[in-house]
Amino acid sequence: MRLRMRVHYVSGTARLQRVVMTAAPLRRTHITKVLWRHSGALTSSRADLLRLGALFRLAAASPHSAVFLPLRANPVGECVADWADSHGLADLVIVRRDVHLRPSAWPSIRARLGRRGAGPGTLSTMLTPAPRPAVDNRDWDWMRQRLSVAEHGDTMVLSGWPEALYYAGDELTRCGNEVAVNSEIRRYGGPALLGQFNGPGHRSGRRDASWECMVLAVDEIFHRNRWQPTASGSDPK
Repeated sequence: MRLRMRVHYVSGTARLQRVVMTAAPLRRTHITKVLWRHSGALTSSRADLLRLGALFRLAAASPHSAVFLPLRANPVGECVADWADSHGLADLVIVRRDVHLRPSAWPSIRARLGRRGAGPGTLSTMLTPAPRPAVDNRDWDWMRQRLSVAEHGDTMVLSGWPEALYYAGDELTRCGNEVAVNSEIRRYGGPALLGQFNGPGHRSGRRDASWECMVLAVDEIFHRNRWQPTASGSDPK
């Protein structure tokens, strides 16, 4: 997938050399905080899920980059309102573990990007890695496949070894492709549970390291049309 990206070059860190953002925001994507309640949700549309999967794979292949998505700026619809009230919404940073980005350092890095990351940066078209074929889970090294979460302020930092970010990207692409054929979404518009990411404590039973993030898909056009007033001014049945 080719994505139009905005590149911000940064200095003062050992490994992180640039922060990349999509030139066109993922306006139908929201993610909640997960550490307080040990659970949360990523809610997105089909098109955004496909782009998000590509961005995870881009982060996996970028040893000196962080992908930043200022998702809190997105309008909150009815499918996300309850999550926002109960868990709180977050912006998202996706980065390889070996970049060694400290979450506490992110606010100062973000401040250099301008308001909400809207500074000019450098526009670039990037070719993201393609999804990989499915692999036999029995051969996985779970220590290398797991994602780690850190939250600082209103930003969630999702990090992992390249294998973990590639897997997450492939899973999000799978979820995006499923939206078109999911009966619940086609009939009701969602949200429909299509996947889930789990923290390292999910397998060990450690509550202090346990979290889960559900992947929910919605058809935003369906929901907008559902509540759009008819010509007579009444709501559709």
